[in-house]
Amino acid sequence: MQPALVSPDPIPETRIGRLRQRIIDAPQAVCVERARYLTRAMQKHWDRDPLTRMSLALEEILKNISVIIREDECIVGCRTSKLKGAPLFPENKARWLEGDVENFDRREVQRALITEAEKNELIEQVLPFWQERCVEASFEAALPEDVMADMDKYIFTFMLEITYGIGHFTLNHSRILEQGLAGIAAQAREKLAALPPEDRQGSKGLFYDAVIRSLAATVTFANRYADKALELAGEENNPDRAAELEQIAAVCRRVPEHPAQTFHEAVQALYFIHLVTQIESGGNSVSLGRIDQILWPYYQADLAAGRIDPGQARELLAMLFLKTNEIWNVLEEAYIPGGEGTEGKTTQNVVVGGMDREGRDATNALSTLALDAYAQVRTVQPNFGVRICADTPELFFARAVNYAKDGVLLHFFNDEQIVESLTTGGHSLEDARDYGVVGCLEPNAQGKTFGSTFAVQLNGAKCLEFALANGVDNIFGYESGLETGEPGSFDNFEDLWQAYDRQLRHFTGQMVKGITCLDQAIADKVPSPFASAMIDGPLEKGLDLTRGGAVYNSTGVQLQGFSNLADSFHALKKVVFEEKRYTLEQVAEWLSDDWLDAEQAHAVFVTLAAKYGNDDDAVDAMAARVMDHFCDTLAPHKNYRNGRFWPGIFSVGFHISMGAFTGATPDGRNAGAVLGNGITPSEGRAVSGPTALMNSVAKLPLTRVTNGLNLNMRFDGKTVNGTHLLSLIRTYFKKGGVQVQFNMVDTETLKKAQADPDSYRDLVVRISGYSGIFVNLSDIAQDEIIKRHSYDL
Repeated sequence: MQPALVSPDPIPETRIGRLRQRIIDAPQAVCVERARYLTRAMQKHWDRDPLTRMSLALEEILKNISVIIREDECIVGCRTSKLKGAPLFPENKARWLEGDVENFDRREVQRALITEAEKNELIEQVLPFWQERCVEASFEAALPEDVMADMDKYIFTFMLEITYGIGHFTLNHSRILEQGLAGIAAQAREKLAALPPEDRQGSKGLFYDAVIRSLAATVTFANRYADKALELAGEENNPDRAAELEQIAAVCRRVPEHPAQTFHEAVQALYFIHLVTQIESGGNSVSLGRIDQILWPYYQADLAAGRIDPGQARELLAMLFLKTNEIWNVLEEAYIPGGEGTEGKTTQNVVVGGMDREGRDATNALSTLALDAYAQVRTVQPNFGVRICADTPELFFARAVNYAKDGVLLHFFNDEQIVESLTTGGHSLEDARDYGVVGCLEPNAQGKTFGSTFAVQLNGAKCLEFALANGVDNIFGYESGLETGEPGSFDNFEDLWQAYDRQLRHFTGQMVKGITCLDQAIADKVPSPFASAMIDGPLEKGLDLTRGGAVYNSTGVQLQGFSNLADSFHALKKVVFEEKRYTLEQVAEWLSDDWLDAEQAHAVFVTLAAKYGNDDDAVDAMAARVMDHFCDTLAPHKNYRNGRFWPGIFSVGFHISMGAFTGATPDGRNAGAVLGNGITPSEGRAVSGPTALMNSVAKLPLTRVTNGLNLNMRFDGKTVNGTHLLSLIRTYFKKGGVQVQFNMVDTETLKKAQADPDSYRDLVVRISGYSGIFVNLSDIAQDEIIKRHSYDL
């Protein structure tokens, strides 16, 4: 492999360099425009059907929010009036805004600028309207008291979905680019006209009417940008920039209303649709998906006609990627530990490479250009992945690996395993092959799925804590779980396992009740008619996404503390039940006291029992059992949209926040310490090298985890051998690995960044399935990343 293949061009003095530096330097800020115009429309139309009033609200927003075209831009569109502005979504949850609005600009972590006038507008004119009308109010009114009590125990949480909505989907951009919004609106009108008169006045008629109105509002929004570009062109003294602005105007006048005809039009239309979807609702992780496949026909045609060259195409892609960095959501301060790295939390995924719907390799020249463009900008967004299949070209694979070695943050996905997983989950073979990736790393059919992939985080380690304490919470000292027996009553390991099983099944059942109430509240209060027209299924069914309109519907549940469970169960089986060094009663007492005055026993549990991640068959078999059991526990349940609950094992930042509320565990972890991150072994436990770690992971029933899982590994990019890294990934995938991602930053650099943050404002690191700017993370998160084991290769 040749290093020259992967050296991105120096960009500081280029257009892309200027755009990149501008977004990096921009302060985070809150913008009230969306909340203002949403509330204005809702006050006027509240008595109308939710579909009607949501479409009227989107119309009001898109007619009035600021239209801004900044210097050097050729791909345009803004969600707020500020470069790095966060809109607000009081229709989902208003109470937290009342509590946080005064402190947005005073926070130590994730500070967001806001003016006093904006604070006053929110407090006096916006939030009072939403107190009893938001999703949160409906959700809490419907939630059973016992489920509400269990949510307060932080065993499971729906935090992001309550605050922002569901999100987490890809759109069928290929259909949108081919038909244009005018074509989709015509289809909706045909569906509406074909309804019987009684249905035309009912829910289906209201749905199609809302879709048509939302599409027309989006066309108006694009035309406002066309008008703005012509206005700026008339004021521009630089003839080259004036010509660019005139071109922007022509592009925005055509798309997304009409089918795209050029690559520039296709990129701009794609971004407009991506943007409006995230103006309509606040759900994180609306993702672009298979961008090389979506845009390939337009690039191919322009190339053949001599309208574009590879450099121009790469620049447009880089501009698109940089625009995604303007999209972020401000977090509720109480939940910041669960969402480290605000700028990464919108987690807009892009993936290139992989197979097509027939199973043939689909890697093309645009796959490489998109990869090069991302390597050039190296920003937090988008969250970039590379699909690898059996026939992936060697040069493309090598290029991606060398970029990863060079510190470009990439996911690698194994097509063969993911396709098998998705078909197991109910996808057709063709749709499984055409998967996009949503959010952090969640695969599902591109433009056909409403998967709610990050709906729930479930703390499995807390369920083990309850099993060992007869339902008592060792952090707070009161009973929170089921009474499943005193530890001394367990005659064998299976008795302990059954206690854990009862705890996990109980809280899973409680979670299902809770998320069903939330999903119904969302469907009742904040349907998504615009997004419903962008995904396959709703137009055919006459049914909004939030009610099950998509072709595929699922709900993702992420297990927290996977590695802690595997290591803890193995240690207990070996040390207590096989070797009988200690009784389970003794262990339970030590755990309740956080290993106080039990240094020798603690050392036994830490050092003498094998740990997951070292290619030890016994502990790896226990890890497989934990994973299988989690999947089996979810399998019987159905969600509000008549889909399945899909198991996932990735953490975002919840391994930190849920760890803080979890007592000591039998793997030797202390109370309050971080939990394991996804399927990655616990901190400092996988000490036998990268091959042994991957061998352990490959023994797990990975294809059952349909909602995705993350393996984080860390190397020193200065010393790692690229050829060896490629071989490591290939061998791992051949053995059944699903996904892997790398941090290539050495400990010395990370510590320098802690000490001198101003000099490392663009240092991006992998947190879990997403990335964040290192110096913007909390001290706890920074320390956790520094402590991650670094391997040699």
